Amino acid sequence: MSNKTLRIGFVGAGCVNFGRWNVSWDHASRLERLGGFQVIAIVDPDTDKAEQVLKTRQTSQHGGFYKDCVVLADIADLIRMHPDAVFIGVPPVARGSLQQNKDLELQCVKAGIHVFMEKPMSVLPLVKFQPYAAAIQKAIEEAKVVLSVGYMFRYHAAVMKMKELMKQHGGKVMSFNARYYYAYTEMTNIYWYNAELSGGPIVEQATHFCDLARYIVGDVDLATVHTLMLDSDDRSGAGHIAHVPLGAEDGIPPRKKIPRVTVSHWRFADGGLGCLTHSIALPGVRYEANIDVQLDGLKLSLIEPYQDSCILRVRNMEKGRRDEDRDFTFEGSDSYSTELKTFMEAVRTNDQSVIKSSYADAVKTYELTWAIRLSGEQNFRA
Repeated sequence: MSNKTLRIGFVGAGCVNFGRWNVSWDHASRLERLGGFQVIAIVDPDTDKAEQVLKTRQTSQHGGFYKDCVVLADIADLIRMHPDAVFIGVPPVARGSLQQNKDLELQCVKAGIHVFMEKPMSVLPLVKFQPYAAAIQKAIEEAKVVLSVGYMFRYHAAVMKMKELMKQHGGKVMSFNARYYYAYTEMTNIYWYNAELSGGPIVEQATHFCDLARYIVGDVDLATVHTLMLDSDDRSGAGHIAHVPLGAEDGIPPRKKIPRVTVSHWRFADGGLGCLTHSIALPGVRYEANIDVQLDGLKLSLIEPYQDSCILRVRNMEKGRRDEDRDFTFEGSDSYSTELKTFMEAVRTNDQSVIKSSYADAVKTYELTWAIRLSGEQNFRA
């Protein structure tokens, strides 16, 4: 593998690329631990914000990575600098579209620049998004660049162990059941409360678990997706939430407010059944997230993959211990870092094959999230 120092750029000076709440979970902090790069520019129309981010990074212990970095307002100026790779971390409403100045990924790929982009891929409904996705895929093939979409759980040690155990066991998945509970009372990302800006909680948040459904089990028969939603103005009153922070829903019409609960089920193309429940009712900031997968004689439970103390709980027929659980623990497994390390290696070798979440594959996850959302909206109107 080449040891070339990569010249990279960040598109977006916000929390995805540079963090918040003094928690170093962002891309920049993880890349700083990996090394092997120089940041040549930070692009953000809010140049004052970007300048403050740059100053903070330059005066940190990792300031050497930013010594020649400049702040830009337009991605076109970054493209003219010919970086090796860019990290696109702006809200989905600002990208993923053929509309002028919202085709950020397409501009980079056409210029022969490798791209790491965050999910969700857009906020556009499928009929409007598909022409953009086709243009991106064509550009990737023509420019022969690496593009990785930020589905970090595909790189999680517990998920890899799940797939290993399933392969050893053999047989087909009978049931996939995911629960994703969002803690909302102290969350400050107001984009998430407006479905028009974020895409809604399935497109924006639970997309990770929709992606894991496809990665662990296989593709979904989209025609079988059926969804129910509990909306903010449900006549029962059950959709009322009392602690929305910072007036995040002020002025948002009821139909654009995010649903309080989403429950969806479907059939996988391979025959098994899937189910997803998402809610926004938890207090505080700590999510709860769990996945159960069942095969004949095997149950796998992925418990709290967002937490450092993630557990994979396994129950099977091994040595006759039918009623016993075996726990595999994965403390300190940082799937974000593994994902970014893999991307940087892929850029150095120009090898898309090592990327676990290609653009073409991520499009299928986007299609599933929109199938879930649209089914819920249609059932509400019905």
